Amino acid sequence: MWTKHKGAAVALSIATCLATPWALAQSPASAASEQQGQKLDSKDRDFLDDAARAGLFEMEGSKLAQQKSGSADVKAFADRMIKDHTAMSKDLAALAKSKGYELPTEPGTAQKLELKALDVADSGFDTKFAERIGSNAHRHALNAFAEAAKDAKDPDVKKFAEKYLPMMREHLRLADGLEGRAARAPSGRFDTPAR
Repeated sequence: MWTKHKGAAVALSIATCLATPWALAQSPASAASEQQGQKLDSKDRDFLDDAARAGLFEMEGSKLAQQKSGSADVKAFADRMIKDHTAMSKDLAALAKSKGYELPTEPGTAQKLELKALDVADSGFDTKFAERIGSNAHRHALNAFAEAAKDAKDPDVKKFAEKYLPMMREHLRLADGLEGRAARAPSGRFDTPAR
């Protein structure tokens, strides 16, 4: 009986996530910010949005790992992601503010769905976390930062991407190692107990 209701709750949550962007009206303040942000090249704006959403996604997923994982390795990785992405997000917010651009304040729709799926995952949580929040998310982020470091039109956006590109590479290296250990764990959970 609970499984039936849990499935319905997840389906309702997913439908809500998908409908949310259509339900939100643009406020006059965000319209003014968007006009100021128009000074930025569209690809630069896309990168800023992508970097903000990726950071929020990784931090929220890492908070789930702190709650749900029984692995010291996963929790250590999650702690590092929260620490590094919090610092990067502050720099990103300052950059966006200096350009008169308003960043997204939540992950994208697909990222929200990933978080919902991760939240309801009981078995194999560590493997799913390592794959989705670890390797997949950081591979995407690394590509976005590498492209912006090479092609951003705004010199400050380019400098930001260049500054954090090495961190993205390091995160991907750590995530790939974590995913490899998770794949070898028979139950999808690591053998190292959390302290």
